[in-house]
Order: sequence, then C-alpha cells, then structure tokens
Amino acid sequence: LGVKPDQILDMELCLADTQPATLGGLFEEFIYGPRLDNLHSCYCALQALIQSCDPPTSLSSDTNVRMITLYDNEEVGSGSAHGAESLLTELILRRISSTPQNLTAFEESIPKSYMISADMAHAVHPNYTDKHEENHRPAFHKGPAIKVNSNQCYASTAITEAILREIASRQEVPLQEFMVRNDTRCGTTIGPILSSKLGLRVVDLGCPQLAMHSIREMCCTSGVLQAATLFQGFFEHYPEINSRLIVD
Repeated sequence: LGVKPDQILDMELCLADTQPATLGGLFEEFIYGPRLDNLHSCYCALQALIQSCDPPTSLSSDTNVRMITLYDNEEVGSGSAHGAESLLTELILRRISSTPQNLTAFEESIPKSYMISADMAHAVHPNYTDKHEENHRPAFHKGPAIKVNSNQCYASTAITEAILREIASRQEVPLQEFMVRNDTRCGTTIGPILSSKLGLRVVDLGCPQLAMHSIREMCCTSGVLQAATLFQGFFEHYPEINSRLIVD
C-alpha cells in the first residue's frame, strides 16, 4: 500500500480461497471453484448482455432498457446501503426512466418490466436424493431450474414462468423445476425483495450446483452455456413476447 502501519485507521479483513478454479470429470464436464454461487450467474448475465448488443443496431430498435445488476451482501440478507434491500435500485431506475415530458415514466415502466433473479440452485446429490421432492430434483446438464415456493421465498409466478418458458423454447434451452420439500426450510433470493419493494414481475432461476456455500463448489460446464444463451434470449425476445402476453 505504500503507507506505514500507524497510518491505517481501520480495515475490513476477509479470507478467500486463492486456489484457481479448475475443470474436472471424465470429459472435463464439471467446474470446481470458490464462489460459483453467484459468480456463475453474474458471468452468464454479463456475457449475455454483451452478446445481445451485437450488432449495435439491436439497441436502437429496442423499446426496453437492457440492464443487469450485480449486488453485494446478498448472502447476508441484502440489508446494506448498496444491497438489494436498499433504495439504491429504485433510485437508479428512477434516474434511467426520468423525463421532463412524463413525470410518471418510472411508475409506468414498472408494470411493463421483468426481472430474472438468477441465483444458483441446489442440485440433487446422488447420496441424498431423499432431500429433494421426487419430481423436483435439479440435475447437471439438464438446464437451469425455475424455483418456486408457496411461502414466497422465491418470486416466480405462473405469469413470469410462462414468459421464461417461451424464451427458453425459442433459444432451445431446457428448463427444470425446483421446489423445496414441505418439511424443509427454504432459502431465499433477492427476487422476493425486489418484487415486493418495486412491484416488479420476477422469476427465480438457477443453474444446479453441489457444495453450495462451501469453500469449493461444483457445477457443470453446460450450465454456463445454457444460462448465457437463455439470458441473451431474454434481452432479445422479451419486448416482443411481452407485447403479445394475455393474462386471463
């Protein structure tokens, strides 16, 4: 740092695994690395946003604003000045929507908007298959999993699921379904937080992984391609799909 120890007023110290991520498996079909939850989704979202802007003319004809948001403090409740629980998201969206010609542009844009809350999903462990519902066991290489919870720990609804399924169909990306067993406590994501604070339509989605929150996590390589392809399709197809959406 180029300073003397007595010049340091305070610090925040975090320990991190410095061993690089690596490929493994008979066909190198698995990724082993730290913090796959949620660097996996962040990488896929960023790549999808970049790819969706090629060619650049795609933006000039888009009626929507394409954006991704990569939050800090998600694993500890999001209750920070820059977490999903804060006012930061609303303030930024208001500035993006702001126009002197329409003072309610933000309020009008929210019902037309859609968010994919992309966190990772718990893959079924071959030694503990009984921890999952029989028909809700996310497996490697079979696509991202839509996450549903009756207690609103996930924000997916029939409407948001239908939109995502149409996008996945166009992109030829398989989808799985995940619901935690009734007698098991369910985790949550930023999906319900932003859905309730902003009134956004949200779907919770995640690629399957094992050893979540351990120092060395595991996921499959195909999940990266599937998620990035799905997210790119979201940026490219959502405006047209939403314009044709009829809810009875």
